[in-house]
Amino acid sequence: MKQIKQIIFDADDTLWANNIYYVVATNDFIKLAEEIGFDHQDVQADFDRLEIQVVQERGYGSKNFVYILEQLFERYKSLNGKRLNQQKFTAIIDQFSEHPRSKPALFENVLSTLRDLRNRYDLYILTKGEQEEQKNKIINAGIHKVVNKYYIVPEKNDQVYLNLLIENEWKAEETCMVGNSPKSDINPALRCGMYAVYIPYSDTWKLDVEPIEDFKHRFVEIKQFDDLRKIFLNQFT
Repeated sequence: MKQIKQIIFDADDTLWANNIYYVVATNDFIKLAEEIGFDHQDVQADFDRLEIQVVQERGYGSKNFVYILEQLFERYKSLNGKRLNQQKFTAIIDQFSEHPRSKPALFENVLSTLRDLRNRYDLYILTKGEQEEQKNKIINAGIHKVVNKYYIVPEKNDQVYLNLLIENEWKAEETCMVGNSPKSDINPALRCGMYAVYIPYSDTWKLDVEPIEDFKHRFVEIKQFDDLRKIFLNQFT
């Protein structure tokens, strides 16, 4: 990747943990529904269907996730005379709602690696979601201080990547995308002629998982964030 001039980074679950909070809240709600007799798989399937619908209609973000849980609470609030525990449900919402207001938990060596890379490359963030929420995460994590610019978009698809290339007058072959999502980060970048570095994450959102397309000459998979040094800095040593 000697020709790379700019590197774009995903944010959630690439720079810091994010989806795990959604997973925990979802599992806690399903357990709550199980307490009064609902079937785990039925509730999970209903959640999955509603999640897809809400994302399509309302977009991403923690507020829309809370909306999903509230809708499900109404659907599953009683069974055979038993009712969902309102106090426990409120606690699930309160615990989940803490994470977007808190400083993101950066993965190990993220800031130090970014600081090293910016000595050689222009660095950017491309993240999808609700504008104010994502902006606050970037600022609270201190990432805005080590990148040239950040972009927050409603969705990440081929056209978004093409627009970035055009608007910034970047050449695709000089641009690399780094992320954990095959669907949102890796495949769209590769289809647009860019390079891509994939950092698998154990709790990547299930709607962001898909097979990585066959662009092996422009694609690298690494295990952890600071492995980026081996890819982008070793050529200068």
